[in-house]
Amino acid sequence: MNQAEQHSGAILSIDGPAFTKRIIIASISVELILVILDLGLNYSRLIDASSIRKIFNLAHEQSLGTWFSVSQMAAVGLTLLTLFAVHYHQSGFHSAKGWGILSSFYLYLSADDAAKIHERVGSSVARALEEPETLSTLGNWQSHFPSYSWQWVFAPIFAAMGLYIALFLWKKLSTWKLKIILFSAFSCWALALGIDFLEGQERLFEYLASQWDVKPYTVSHPFLVAEEFLEMFGATLFLFVYLKCLTESLSKYQKIVFHQN
Repeated sequence: MNQAEQHSGAILSIDGPAFTKRIIIASISVELILVILDLGLNYSRLIDASSIRKIFNLAHEQSLGTWFSVSQMAAVGLTLLTLFAVHYHQSGFHSAKGWGILSSFYLYLSADDAAKIHERVGSSVARALEEPETLSTLGNWQSHFPSYSWQWVFAPIFAAMGLYIALFLWKKLSTWKLKIILFSAFSCWALALGIDFLEGQERLFEYLASQWDVKPYTVSHPFLVAEEFLEMFGATLFLFVYLKCLTESLSKYQKIVFHQN
């Protein structure tokens, strides 16, 4: 019997809880390492080379932190896409469509994080509303909005999608533990959004720095690092919930066969 024949009947066994635990531990470890590297190399200025510091600067859009966030969000979206495929196979499109909607949203968030879609679209909408020929009540209101324009443009959309996710998963999640973790994930993102709102306040950090007699960077950078960490940690909690749902769904199969053609 050759080697191919020996392995033709092999069974691939995956321990779902252990696999999920390893993924989550690895994600949190990477997030903590990124925070430590940022605070060490950027905040404490352990090295002088600014080009090297930017690689690990979580507040910088083109950094390792951004790459990890984009990849992490894509992993969440692909996990949900797999859930959609599994539920479509088990119960049909009507049962699976909710997972498909969630998958599309998280994959969009991955693309958004990479291309800064919400910031750029929000700024474009704000500029268009400020044009004299299009000036309106909405334009006057947004000119007095105290923070970034993208927040009032996209926040209602994100809030509506968050409500849909919460309502959809409330019936799907099998334990209160998963529901609490889901709530914690939303809380992390809400806190991150709150920090982003404060960041958009003109001269807030300058005022705090003058009160504490330090440089504005000394005040602003820890806030920005906390914002990025909360976003990443929140995504990790979402990933945990969805991996649990996926392993639970896959456990209904006694055997999975992969066809080569």
